[in-house]
Amino acid sequence: MTTEQQPEQINPSEKESKQDKAERQPRSRRLAYKSVLTAVVVGIVVISALSLSKIQRQERPLDELQVQDSNTPAREVIKTPELEVGADEDKVEQIDQRLTSLSGRIDRGFEAQVTLSADVKKSLASVAEGVRAIKVAVADLAESNHALRQRIDDSIARLNTLIKETQKRKVAQQKPAARPKPAPAKTPPFHVDAIDVWDDMTYVAISQGGRIAFLKSGEQQSGWTVAGIDRLKGRVEFKGPHGQNHSISLQR
Repeated sequence: MTTEQQPEQINPSEKESKQDKAERQPRSRRLAYKSVLTAVVVGIVVISALSLSKIQRQERPLDELQVQDSNTPAREVIKTPELEVGADEDKVEQIDQRLTSLSGRIDRGFEAQVTLSADVKKSLASVAEGVRAIKVAVADLAESNHALRQRIDDSIARLNTLIKETQKRKVAQQKPAARPKPAPAKTPPFHVDAIDVWDDMTYVAISQGGRIAFLKSGEQQSGWTVAGIDRLKGRVEFKGPHGQNHSISLQR
């Protein structure tokens, strides 16, 4: 008997978890990309605004500062831009720190995406391996089924042959045995009495069972035919039903 290999069965829970994981992966990717793009755009806008503000403040003439605040002392007017420049530098440093943190987050996000892609590739490779194993199992099962079908056909053919032979034997047994044929009689079952002539016709007189009959050449009695009559020699020739010949000579 051939051992049939059972195909590997995939756990439905594992299949569902893989499908959920595959569905969550594009969603998490889109969210990560959106967050990264949003952070980059916000950073660019903030940096542009701060740079523009800094340039405008540096280009403002000292006279305008004095006109705007004429009641303040000259020392304070001179120190005010320095304080604002220091505050801008602090803001720029904070922005740099935020950008550095954002860059780190972006790097970590890309690393997570790379790791996730590797996991997805491993999962797909595992699924492909399972599919190949299933195909091999199906091919083996088909081959086993073909061999089993061939054996069944051979068994059916042998069984039909045995049935036919048995039927022939039964028919032969039911036929009656052929009876042996009796040996043909060598002599006719009657007695030849005499040879007579009537109206120029020669007859032979025979007796059987107390009855007398007159036969001419060509006539028969009890299956025996008169083949010839020789009145001068007193001889009569008979031909039996099986082709046997018999000759009788009468005593004078």
